Amino acid sequence: MKVPFILFSSMGLLTATPAANAETIEAEQNKEIKALPTIVITATDTVNQTTAATKFELDPLQTPQNVQVLGQDILQDNHAQRITDVTKLVSGVSALNPMAGLWDNYAIRGFNTDQTVGASVLRNGVNAYLGMNAAHDMVNIDRLEFLKGPEAALYGAGDPGGTINIVTKKPQFSPEHRVDLSAGSYDQYRAAFDSTNAITDTVAYRLGVAYENKHSFRDFVKHDRLFVAPQLTWQPNDQTQIDYDSEYTQVNSRFDRGVLAVNQQLGKIPNHRFLGEQADGLIDMEDYLQQLRLKHQWNDDWKSEVTLNYKHNTLQGFSTEAYKLINDQGDLNRERRYRDNTTRSYLLNHDLIGQFSTANLLHKVAITTELSHLNILNRLERYRKTSGADMDLINIHRPVYGVNLPDVNTTVLDTDEDQNNIAFGLSDYIEFNPQWALLLGGRVDYYQQKFNEYAKSKQGTQYFTHFSPKAALNYRVNDQWSVFVSAGKSFHLNSGLDENSELFQPEKALTYEIGTKNKFFDDRIESTISLFHIKKKNVLVDNPTGLSDYISTGEQLSRGVEVDLSAEPIDRLKLKLAYAYTDASVRKGEPAVGIERGDRLLNSPKHSANLFAMYDLWQSGQQKIGVGGNLNYVSDRSGNVKDDGFELPSYTLLNLNAYYQINEKLRSQFTLNNVFNKTYYSASLKDEWVTPGNPREAFLSVSYSF
Repeated sequence: MKVPFILFSSMGLLTATPAANAETIEAEQNKEIKALPTIVITATDTVNQTTAATKFELDPLQTPQNVQVLGQDILQDNHAQRITDVTKLVSGVSALNPMAGLWDNYAIRGFNTDQTVGASVLRNGVNAYLGMNAAHDMVNIDRLEFLKGPEAALYGAGDPGGTINIVTKKPQFSPEHRVDLSAGSYDQYRAAFDSTNAITDTVAYRLGVAYENKHSFRDFVKHDRLFVAPQLTWQPNDQTQIDYDSEYTQVNSRFDRGVLAVNQQLGKIPNHRFLGEQADGLIDMEDYLQQLRLKHQWNDDWKSEVTLNYKHNTLQGFSTEAYKLINDQGDLNRERRYRDNTTRSYLLNHDLIGQFSTANLLHKVAITTELSHLNILNRLERYRKTSGADMDLINIHRPVYGVNLPDVNTTVLDTDEDQNNIAFGLSDYIEFNPQWALLLGGRVDYYQQKFNEYAKSKQGTQYFTHFSPKAALNYRVNDQWSVFVSAGKSFHLNSGLDENSELFQPEKALTYEIGTKNKFFDDRIESTISLFHIKKKNVLVDNPTGLSDYISTGEQLSRGVEVDLSAEPIDRLKLKLAYAYTDASVRKGEPAVGIERGDRLLNSPKHSANLFAMYDLWQSGQQKIGVGGNLNYVSDRSGNVKDDGFELPSYTLLNLNAYYQINEKLRSQFTLNNVFNKTYYSASLKDEWVTPGNPREAFLSVSYSF
């Protein structure tokens, strides 16, 4: 798919004037059509509203979906620097293996994401982050929107549990500048700068920069990270706005698989012990995004938004990783790897959003056309000896480093994958009256997927079309209470070739959900409770015949209940409660490779809960002191894909923080994580690759605005 074709398609879509203007709603509906606002650069959405769930603004009680929003205040109170720092604040979101902290990795409603590229994420309501992505920095993030349930009807391929929409900060026409400095335990340092102002009467800029130099409680583990995000906005008139965004991330990180279990027992070696080799150096990742957005308001009821996006990511470097513990004395056989991965994507998205009336019904409509191209190059070279004197051994109890650094001599993975996609989506939110509303939506995705396995001299191509419908009904009982039900289908592409050199069919999922939203005590308490049932098929499992790596015969089931509550019972106190019961298990496995029906899904806790509180203890003029923290509980989880009895034990953590607002411009904050220094394990891929949780850590940060 060529870029010129995308550009010409964009111009054609934008210049297509809507076929009809909106009609006037009948008087008996006792309601007027709200005109969409003229584009204003300085306007920002409130924390309680999101357009990503439907692509147009709705009151939360009218949105037939479980949506949780973390705004700037709560991100700051939790000293958040990555998305994974705050996922515990939202029900049903659990940690996955962080891949040495290179990218964001988490599960929503029990389902694991693609371990090779990390979790799928939206950027300002667009699939901007196709392919591999560096872990997102918070310096240019305004808020995070957790969209529960399938989003395929609006956004195409993705995980059935839900996704996160990152809403970035925007250029402003008034000056705002801020410097943040942070220092913490184990030599962790960070500096960030965020600046915005007008350049001319119609042009404004924003620049976010962050630099980190961080070591770890883990021996020899460290990373350096630079993030730069320049943005420009041009508003030639009241109807048109053009935005240019870019993001550049450079990460140099020690690749760390964590600790291992001995006979399925954790704690046999200290959690700080590193089992790799310092001489491997650092893994290098570069991540680059460029985006051009054009918004035009055709009239009071219709607008167009066109996004042209380019994304490029590279990852290279050596690592030495645990392979198998070979005896009771603690001799560990290791393998050495060299990774060379690249993903590159182009995307064009056009949304035509508007409203009209038919008879007594108000329709809010989103029409989406999307074209994308994604190329994924994965190359893995490896040294691994399973027996003999040339095994790469280290003793887990008395490690001696630097004895052996073998040359990688075997190419075990060398793949080139292309995913070309054309999609058309239509969503219609129909308001029957102030109480009843029905959302009907669907998207057709047409894919051409090509896959080459150069190391095995195999290749395959497939063409497929997937229709992703969604239907949701919302009943607003009164101004404080609403109920919704929904059903929808989703899909996620599988990579690789089967025994016959044919590409795997995509994963497919069907989701049912029912929920209620409530407001109490003059809107001081807001809650969402939802029950969900998700069935997913075409899941890849190990091939017992060995003729290919995987077969797509697996089925998985996730069902549960989620509770999210936000409250300000008194003026100085903020509370946020999140609880989830998630029963995620194998419905159809492959007994020959140890995956049985009923096995728990990897890293999926049945129970998880978090209570966050922040209290403004004292205030005098511009000075203010606040204290707070969160209490986090996670139940035990399966530590292997094969639920063979190896478990990550449950844990309860207490984190505390306090801030001092010295004056209008200067603020300091102290954060103490894992107050009681609990030993815990946050995630795992198998017995030999277990991620230990951080011990007690203290951070002091200072923010200055000018």
